[in-house]
Amino acid sequence: MPRTSQEQTQERHAFLLDLFRQQPDISSKEALESFKQKFGGTINMKTFNQLREQAEDEAASAAAAPAPTPEVEPEPEAEETEPVVDDAAARLKAAAAPEALNGAPAAPAKKPKAKGSGPKNIFVDAPKEHLTFLEGIIQQFQEAGAANIRIDHATDRWMVVVVDSK
Repeated sequence: MPRTSQEQTQERHAFLLDLFRQQPDISSKEALESFKQKFGGTINMKTFNQLREQAEDEAASAAAAPAPTPEVEPEPEAEETEPVVDDAAARLKAAAAPEALNGAPAAPAKKPKAKGSGPKNIFVDAPKEHLTFLEGIIQQFQEAGAANIRIDHATDRWMVVVVDSK
């Protein structure tokens, strides 16, 4: 049996995650049948159950997350640049959605918690188009006056973003 590529695995995981998100009450049998119809094969049950749990966790966190969002009030100065940031954030979120990459949480793009003063290095490993998009976002931040963020090193596969503490 030929080995499935990482891209095929990602596609299969994304399919199951979408299925579980759209139909949270679908039975395992129905989900497996749908998977078999689409891909002509089966999936490891451990992976299947992990994807189901991930979709359930996301649904639970999404149900709990909307409550704190309305409490945040933007500063008057931020209102001018807010549409650009919101649009850019939405595009970045769509472009680098975890399920689009590998069906797992987006660990490479997470920023570390501030533990002290000094610059923080953030390593981002992503496809070239995502890095190009992130570079554009960083340029927009710099144009808007954020002098504490810059790209330190970059290749076509990864980049190191440095954020200086204020």
